[in-house]
Amino acid sequence: MLLGIGPGSLTSPVMGYAAEAASKAGELSGAELDDLIAFGEVLVEGRTLSPTERGFLLEHIEDRLKHTPGHLSLYRTTVRTLERLAGRPFARLDLPERVELVTRHRLGASQTSVEEAPGPFSSEMQAIRKQIVEDLIGGYYGSAAGWAIVGYQMFPGRCGDLTRYTRAEP
Repeated sequence: MLLGIGPGSLTSPVMGYAAEAASKAGELSGAELDDLIAFGEVLVEGRTLSPTERGFLLEHIEDRLKHTPGHLSLYRTTVRTLERLAGRPFARLDLPERVELVTRHRLGASQTSVEEAPGPFSSEMQAIRKQIVEDLIGGYYGSAAGWAIVGYQMFPGRCGDLTRYTRAEP
């Protein structure tokens, strides 16, 4: 081990991340993680994220699983509901199909109108809308990827341009 980096820590979970991340994330399978990240892609950007961006979303999910009781159940409910609505694993839908499904079922909306019919999975849909959507969006936009969108070059807590810190201010 060199500088606290062990041999296993050099492998990137986003390169074939499902299998390795499944072991890291505790009890979610690689397919479940794939579905959550595919759902997150629709919510945060409406496009396929780069491996680095997907990695930020994965780190957030792993952190929630380790530190927030109840998230394993919420994430599993989300995956099962998405699969039932799609008729197959959500991640296997192409991006336009995923966007259409999320839009049709108003999964990105945190509130529903009074006129909206409850539908077949109403309690699951409400849990997704009120908890998971906010969770995934907040996790992504709280990462370096989210900070870059609003123009910050460096994520808080990471050193930027060393010359800025090592010379006198003008």
